[in-house]
Order: sequence, then C-alpha cells, then structure tokens
Amino acid sequence: MQDVETQSWSGLGVGTDRQSFLQKVTEQLPDYEPALAVEAVFCALTERLPGGIVQQLLEQLSPDVRELVGRCQKRGDAPEKLDRDDFYLHVANHLNADIENVRLVLHGVFAALHSQITEAESEKVVSQLPDYIKGTWLAARRGVDKPY
Repeated sequence: MQDVETQSWSGLGVGTDRQSFLQKVTEQLPDYEPALAVEAVFCALTERLPGGIVQQLLEQLSPDVRELVGRCQKRGDAPEKLDRDDFYLHVANHLNADIENVRLVLHGVFAALHSQITEAESEKVVSQLPDYIKGTWLAARRGVDKPY
C-alpha cells in the first residue's frame, strides 16, 4: 500500500482532513480508538480552556475534524479549575482507560492537534494551560518522544 500525503486544507491552520488527522493519532496511540481518544482529550480541554480559545482552536481545524469534537460542550463561560487528578480522570473515564495511560493519550492527541494548528494558536492554548498539562502540550509540539 502506498502512503499518500494529504494536502493541507485551506483554513487558518495547516490542518488536513479527518482521515489524515486520525491516522496521526493512530500512529501515536495504536492501542486506542483514535476518534474516541480525540473526543476524550478535547472534551477535557473544553472544560479547562476559556471559551474564546476553544473557539479559535476549533476554527483552525478542518470542518470534518471539527465534527469529531463537536459534541464537547462547555458547561459555562469560565474555565473549570480542574486539578491534575480531576483532569486526568475526566479523560480516563471518557476513554475508559487506565489513569496511568492518560499522559500518553494526551501526548498522542496533542501531537496530532499540533499538525492541525498554527504556532501562534498553539502559543495561545499553552498560555491558558495549567503546568500539569503545559509540559505535555509543549513536548508534543516539539516532537519529543511520547511518555511511557
């Protein structure tokens, strides 16, 4: 089978289509259903980030990738002050995964998200993240090896 590189979509970011995005997630997280992993992480981020940042992030995704995370609804305008355990538990419960694997899941989805958004958008997101997530976001952006 021949590898075909999908061209960038024409939005603000450099994102590609749903299939290419999910393939990037699968490459990072072969033991997880990629669409569910994306939804789990994005729903947790939606609760943690301000609404304006979430909207800007969504706008950088191609329309068919946006559909993956469209079910994630913010419960209020202000971000929740989830501590590390609550955030990780949110992702683990959504994904039905062991909490020990959440950092790996975050890294994999973040790496795929970085392939979709601009550097400037990444900087906006990281400026709003707590330290316990910020390191994983930055490691995924720099292409640092995923945690084990």
